[in-house]
Amino acid sequence: MKTTRIALIGLLACGSSLPFLIGADGGCGAFTSTTPAPDVTGKWAISYGNTIAVKVTIGGSVYSQNLSASGGNFSITHQGKPYSFNLDCARPEVVCPSEVWPSTVDIDQRDAMYKHRMWVKIPTQQCSGMTMAPQANQCGSGTPNPECKPVCTGAVTTTTADAFGLISETGNHFDLLLGGGFASNGVNCAMLGISGASANLLSTGKGIDWQGTEMTSGTVKTGFAGGCLWVGAVDPLTGKPEAVVLGASVEISTPFTGKRL
Repeated sequence: MKTTRIALIGLLACGSSLPFLIGADGGCGAFTSTTPAPDVTGKWAISYGNTIAVKVTIGGSVYSQNLSASGGNFSITHQGKPYSFNLDCARPEVVCPSEVWPSTVDIDQRDAMYKHRMWVKIPTQQCSGMTMAPQANQCGSGTPNPECKPVCTGAVTTTTADAFGLISETGNHFDLLLGGGFASNGVNCAMLGISGASANLLSTGKGIDWQGTEMTSGTVKTGFAGGCLWVGAVDPLTGKPEAVVLGASVEISTPFTGKRL
């Protein structure tokens, strides 16, 4: 079990700012749609690419790096100063995409009226302590907690739970939220609200015989606050990462495909 600092985003509110809940269909999109959708219920086998792409954002600067599927070390130079990351997927505080979107997933469409809504049982993090409002200078625009979500005050642990997703109105694409409802606690690493999975859907038939058969052009990504994964640039006075590090973000993504079992 991995202990992490997670940013679980509250969902299932149509007015949410999360783009995937609104969708490309306009308004509340597929979230409120009662039209037919392909049946994706059941077990799916997921296959991954052999590399992961890393994007580090510090202020307005973006740095990209490709690593092997198991992660690794890399360095960047920002404003003339070197910074190093250790993104080894074996580290307990590093949650790589394949760990939150496993090699076999179970999908269900439990709401008979809203067929475009889907749930996937995956490893999910939860707060084992209380949550509280974040300090004003630690949230808002430009921080890892832009919506000032409540902050977990205890350890964040990994368990198994349902992640929520939406199938597009046309039935040829889905988006899945791998985050949840509280923000980083400044101690444990936390996945940010950008964490998610999306793919195109291939299907056969129509109406009651409309069956999803394959996932193509998929991408799964996990995002973290920069201070989680920094191995250098520690402020000697505080013993903590520098402020520029704490304000950074790290996004890890990898391609995938899926087939119904």
